[in-house]
Amino acid sequence: MRLAALLLAAGEGRRFGGCKQLAQVAGKPLVRHALENLASIFASDLYVVLGARARQIRPHVDDLAGVIEHDGWSAGLGSSIACGVSAIERSGSYDGVLIALADQPALTSKDYARLLAGFDGKHVVASAHGERKGVPAVFPAAWFKQLRQLDGDRGAQALLQSASDIRTLTLAAAAIDVDRVADIEQVGER
Repeated sequence: MRLAALLLAAGEGRRFGGCKQLAQVAGKPLVRHALENLASIFASDLYVVLGARARQIRPHVDDLAGVIEHDGWSAGLGSSIACGVSAIERSGSYDGVLIALADQPALTSKDYARLLAGFDGKHVVASAHGERKGVPAVFPAAWFKQLRQLDGDRGAQALLQSASDIRTLTLAAAAIDVDRVADIEQVGER
């Protein structure tokens, strides 16, 4: 089975007050944490969607992932997913895509590998923490059309909450995301 990974890093970081993708966590930019963990699993099939501040971020990701620049990034997370999945489909024939966020620094390559181990090519495997299903999640190719139609700020959340045949895997680390500068400080204390 051929799978791609799509890291979403196109946002402006409005709540963060700046370029959170380049905020330092344990001595390296936040976006590098996710990419390095994903690169250990996905060699040439790793992609990152950039938008706001793409020129600043690109030098930090070029060596690890194919860059997909999304001019319409301000339309929200859903539009970044749609842009990324469309580009991945043009890049080759994939059986699925793992969608991850750049602002979840507690996730490790082992977490991503656990999601992939549960993927059968037919069912979505989503991370879960509490009652919430979310990303990272692995979507089969049969879902690409729905992912290409996403728009707005909710991303794949509505799809994951409404579908009944989704498999979930509890990943406590997925609950830790960076929205504000104080979140970076808490991650650094872990």
